[in-house]
Amino acid sequence: MSLKEQKTSLRKRVEEGLRKLEPEEIERQSAIITKHVLQMPAYRDAESIAIFLSMPGKEVSSNAIVLQAFEDEKSVFVPYLHAGKEPKSKVMDMLQLRDKDDFQSLKPDGWGIPSLSKDSVERRNNALGGVGISNKPSHDQKGAPNLDLIFMPAVAFDRSHRRLGHGKGFYDRYLQIYKNAVDSSEARRKMPYLVGLALHQQMLLPGENIPVDDSDWLVDEVVVAKT
Repeated sequence: MSLKEQKTSLRKRVEEGLRKLEPEEIERQSAIITKHVLQMPAYRDAESIAIFLSMPGKEVSSNAIVLQAFEDEKSVFVPYLHAGKEPKSKVMDMLQLRDKDDFQSLKPDGWGIPSLSKDSVERRNNALGGVGISNKPSHDQKGAPNLDLIFMPAVAFDRSHRRLGHGKGFYDRYLQIYKNAVDSSEARRKMPYLVGLALHQQMLLPGENIPVDDSDWLVDEVVVAKT
């Protein structure tokens, strides 16, 4: 079985389990995870974070973390997908939310995920530096990459911090782009600390491993609600 086939099979198995979860159970686990996150030194020390906005019913709710980050006066960046340079390709940038009201005004996309409006992105700070999306000719990348912490979603994680995404590779490609920007920056910042957030059902059993190749990034830590 090829690596792609192994990942597809594992993804299907985990997603079948997630579909059986009641919204109340996801909410319960999310509250436990949020409490743990807010106590983490990596969170407390971070000035600038990037965090996924949740797909309802399929993953940890990140809403409470986003709201608390504003209370804690952190800069908050969220994913924005847009057309890449290649035909039919998509690229992910991390763009800044201005404040709590900005976050609460976001409209859900077709997956129910709160999303930045297309007409607002050119005025938003980019976590790579500068303003607006990074592959536009008009993008003025002044400044250096500035994230301290990235919270990452997944279909599943294993005990060795390997991550199984949804199969599009957005985070793996973004992290490589970010690393290239860090390496070429005079500021010489470190890579951000990578934290996976997982429902109990998204954590593989001890001894089970997610198949990976050289393009797959591991996270530094996984926060999961113990049952």
